[in-house]
Amino acid sequence: MTPRSLFNIVLKIIGLFFIKDVIDAIPQFISGVIQSTQYNSFGDAIWAPLFTFLFVALYAYAAYYFIFKTDILIDKLKLDRGFTQDNFPLNIHRSTVLSIVIIIIGGLLIADNIPLLCRSVYLYFQSKSVSDALFKRPDYSYMIIYSVKILVGLILTGNHQLLVNYIERKRKGNIIVTETEVEE
Repeated sequence: MTPRSLFNIVLKIIGLFFIKDVIDAIPQFISGVIQSTQYNSFGDAIWAPLFTFLFVALYAYAAYYFIFKTDILIDKLKLDRGFTQDNFPLNIHRSTVLSIVIIIIGGLLIADNIPLLCRSVYLYFQSKSVSDALFKRPDYSYMIIYSVKILVGLILTGNHQLLVNYIERKRKGNIIVTETEVEE
């Protein structure tokens, strides 16, 4: 494995973690837009969702560059220069590493959000008993948000090979890579 291919894998892993953060931020953005109607001033109602959208867009743009434009980043940052060895004795395929990372990210989404979902279900039923007496509707939005995050984690974990094939196809120009292929 050359230093360039190692940094290519590392940058793709960083990009996948950016995607995890984007997935975490989207429900918060939607919640912020919905709650912006409750602000007292028009400026606050516009600026809060706008800044949130800008940060989510910046993260998505960074994820795109880290996953699909790694060669440009390696060239700009000169990451593959200054190594005394041309090859590292690491014999693992890029798609295997990406599969492992996608499974880990999906597992983290599931593990992070199951306790939060249980807590929000508990709070929902607790507030439902109180709100029945007050004729108020309890808030169930967090249950939906955590359920969607768990579902995304399950999809990532279950369909990791499809995502790896998509990333590799973009990298190689529509050539599907299997785990049995050996990296050049």
